[in-house]
Amino acid sequence: MRNDEEEISRRILQALKKQQKPKFFDQNRLIFSAIVGFIIVGFAIWKSQPRVNPRVNITDLDVYHNVRKSSGKNIKMVLDFKTAHLKNRSCRAVAYFYYKNGRKVRSTISGYRTKDRQLSTGDDFRPPYKYATYNNFTLYIPNKYFPRGSYKGEVTTYCGNQFLGNTKSFQFTVTP
Repeated sequence: MRNDEEEISRRILQALKKQQKPKFFDQNRLIFSAIVGFIIVGFAIWKSQPRVNPRVNITDLDVYHNVRKSSGKNIKMVLDFKTAHLKNRSCRAVAYFYYKNGRKVRSTISGYRTKDRQLSTGDDFRPPYKYATYNNFTLYIPNKYFPRGSYKGEVTTYCGNQFLGNTKSFQFTVTP
């Protein structure tokens, strides 16, 4: 009986050893290793790419008052600016208007207001190159939308909902 028990024990141990042998070429392990390898290589390549920030730099702003146009007398804002990394992206230059004390000038005139009803004017641009320069980019707003008083204007640029670059400010007074 002792020999039978030893034989059974020996066979059990052999069976366990067979089951515990690592399978280096198991198909599931190979697929998992390949996926992890691609992820690591892809992340390393992505991480090594230089990051570019799209930007607009307003270099000059000239403001002219009482400029005649079809709608009567206007405020004319002439911008010069440079763009970087915005090729073929739809962007917008916008002028916002504030009272001298900093409160927003409210507007009900469609085409001259923001979603929160602030008086504004703007125009779209789409840079054709990676680096582009705009000279004499013009924005207009009719004088009739300003009651008598002192105001402040701010011109800035957006691409989608993203603010880009800097803001240029100017002050003016409307008299009767």
